[in-house]
Amino acid sequence: MALKYETKTPVNGIDVSKYQGEVDWARVKAAGYAFAFVRLGYANGDGSVVVDPCFERNLTGAANAGLDVGVYLYSYIDSEDHARIAAARALELLAGRALSLPLVLDYEHAVKYAAFSRAKNTAICNAFMEVVAAAGYLPMFYSYTSFVNSYMDMAALDPYEGVWIANYTGKIGVDNAAIWQHSSSGSVPGVAGRCDLNRMYCDLPRIVRERCTPGAAEFVPLFGKQLEVFDAGRCEYFTAPDINAVVLNPDGKTDKLPEGTYPVLTLADGLVDGYPMVQLAYKSETVYAALLDDRCRIIDAPEEGLELRLCPVPNEGDRHSIENYCKGLGFSAEFIW
Repeated sequence: MALKYETKTPVNGIDVSKYQGEVDWARVKAAGYAFAFVRLGYANGDGSVVVDPCFERNLTGAANAGLDVGVYLYSYIDSEDHARIAAARALELLAGRALSLPLVLDYEHAVKYAAFSRAKNTAICNAFMEVVAAAGYLPMFYSYTSFVNSYMDMAALDPYEGVWIANYTGKIGVDNAAIWQHSSSGSVPGVAGRCDLNRMYCDLPRIVRERCTPGAAEFVPLFGKQLEVFDAGRCEYFTAPDINAVVLNPDGKTDKLPEGTYPVLTLADGLVDGYPMVQLAYKSETVYAALLDDRCRIIDAPEEGLELRLCPVPNEGDRHSIENYCKGLGFSAEFIW
């Protein structure tokens, strides 16, 4: 696939994280750098995100200095479902802020991903990027040449508008590279220490302006997951994917989900009224809840047919506690002591 809006002369840019410390973005701009990617953080295997402590400062500083700005998220994600969760969390952290460059999945951890098939690695990346695209951002894939040659099916990886490739040998080594990270040891005015250097080969800001408009989120089936509510005083639920569709008690007060676990049916592939949202089963009804870290989270559902043998057999008080705990996890169990 040919790059759209190829430029005659590559545009220079950098990418930064907490490891560059405090960046003087005005000096970076004055030195001739036109764009920057800032690290949002990293995504764990389960899709939870740890935010880079310099993310907000770098995002605001680069934009205020007049650079085109994109965001990248480093990946330890281990499944398609968790990729969708990570994407939803990234979108929540962006909170609807406009980007002039893509939202990128940094997928390069060979120690982890060498154990996965090419098909699985590619499916994880596509799942993340599909959620990003549905939310109105331009998605992009980042890795390095030897990784994609060994562990990715690039023909099956949805190219969107090119990929971002690292290769420090003096050549890119793959087709369809919109951005080439050609050095990890650059010296840039305004940045302390070493800095990654990049060249952009197409007009990504123009593509963002033309193509990326917010769209309505769709709910994607999510299997083997539960919503765990740990703060019943805060966890509202809704009759529709709309934060105004709140459920009220007979006394007119907002109803809340009690502490416990609830089967998750679907996950929104983008933000709903600014929040990641799930559809779940509660009181034999289908309702919706926003995923907020201070009240609820998605967890794995217990495996069916689990047989647990404890030796020695617990005393009567401990047996009672074990039974109540298992019931609270949301699955039926037969206890034979």
